[in-house]
Amino acid sequence: MLHRRQLELQRQELDALSRRHKFFADNVEEGVVVCDQGIIVDASDRWLELFHCQREDALGQPVMSFTAPSAVPMALQLIGAKWAESYESVMLRHDGTTFPAVVRGRNLEFGGRELRLTTILDISRQKENELAVQAAKIEAERANQAKSEFLSSMSHELRTPMNAIFGFAQILEFDKRLNEDQHDSVHEILKAARHLLGLINEVLDLAKIESGRIALSIETVHLATVADECEQLLRPLAAERQITLCMQCDPPAAVRADMVRLKQVLLNLLSNAIKYSHAQSEVRLTVETTGARVRITVADTGPGITADNLAKLFQPFNRLDAEHGPVEGTGIGLAISRRMIEAMGGSIGVDSTPGQGSRFWIELPQADAAPAALAIARRSLPADSGAGGPQRHILYIDDNPVNLKLVTQILSMLRDIDLVTAHEPELGIELALASKPDLILLDINLPGMDGYGVLQVLQADLQLRHVPVLAVSANAMPKDIERGIAAGFADYLTKPLDVGRFLASIDRHITKSAPQ
Repeated sequence: MLHRRQLELQRQELDALSRRHKFFADNVEEGVVVCDQGIIVDASDRWLELFHCQREDALGQPVMSFTAPSAVPMALQLIGAKWAESYESVMLRHDGTTFPAVVRGRNLEFGGRELRLTTILDISRQKENELAVQAAKIEAERANQAKSEFLSSMSHELRTPMNAIFGFAQILEFDKRLNEDQHDSVHEILKAARHLLGLINEVLDLAKIESGRIALSIETVHLATVADECEQLLRPLAAERQITLCMQCDPPAAVRADMVRLKQVLLNLLSNAIKYSHAQSEVRLTVETTGARVRITVADTGPGITADNLAKLFQPFNRLDAEHGPVEGTGIGLAISRRMIEAMGGSIGVDSTPGQGSRFWIELPQADAAPAALAIARRSLPADSGAGGPQRHILYIDDNPVNLKLVTQILSMLRDIDLVTAHEPELGIELALASKPDLILLDINLPGMDGYGVLQVLQADLQLRHVPVLAVSANAMPKDIERGIAAGFADYLTKPLDVGRFLASIDRHITKSAPQ
């Protein structure tokens, strides 16, 4: 009797254990199926739920009948190899629909037979999320591409009329026949043109940064070189406002940065300091090294900034009510500066005391300042460049009559230049083949064949392939310039033209092409 009771208790414990195991198997996220030589002998309720299947419809059926036909070869191979690691597959429900799953099987000995226990995890939601993320990424890339194309088009459309304003005003600036009042008027035109060009560049820069299209070339930058170039550019502004510029770069220091962008940031900080400082005061740039970082500080004697406004200082288009004052600006220069410096691995900040002035600082990674002498190039307008030398022939291809007139007037200042112009690419190629010019100026946006197509034709001719070709274009985005140089242009000059740089480039490349 006691023995029978013990057996009953053991049976009840086994039943309870079996029910627990079944409960866990039926309620975990994975479905469980057991196969004997590829035939289903048992399945959990969760597995039946996943496959929309009744138990009687599953037992005795080949397990491969619940795998999508495209996934059967891989599944058979893994089963044959007794593969025990997880893999992704596609399952086939009893109603004919499919779903993606993570499958894991392992071979087990049970009752003297080798069975295969397999778990199935439905990953439909995960795949849907992946597809949604991928679609969002594609849409974001499409939006960025559209934004980039818009910026490129906008840059071109704004720069083309600016080229006429800026270019002809620069020519008038050097016309000795103008009286003092006329020179003052030209000076005001140039001042307004430079201001407008600065606004265009800043807005486009901010848009490029926000779309992630800003390109940086990180290299070793000697601060003395950058400081000297900034001083040369800002000296007229400082003199006009009776400000003394003090640029202290001792001892020599170098940083890891994009030289063009760092110069842009320093020009912004220094010009702001000059504009807001009191007359007959000083703007000071200093450099100090702290560990692996170099700090550049620009200090002014302006009105200073209150604590409440410091937090708003680097917000785009926020001029802290200065828009009602005499100093011009957009309020985005500092926002651009912060994003550029941070993109270069640096930081930017400000310390200010109302009524006493401000100290803007930049910190960048230190670089090895080689003890070699630094050659600092100063550009000037070569108004009489090459006077008295042999006459050189230049061909200019551009479909815009205003641009042709502007370049004609600029080059008329050089007595040794014979300029031929063409308003169509095909005509330009014919003139190049006929006259064999010493230098070719080429616009990019031409009707029919663009500038790159013209360049390829010129490069394919044995007698013209060595003639320097300078791009002169309103396509001024960094990727445009990079593409132009990579295509083989000797230089890439952007509109509106800086007459000094334009003439310097012509002088440099036409000299190289001179017969020895």
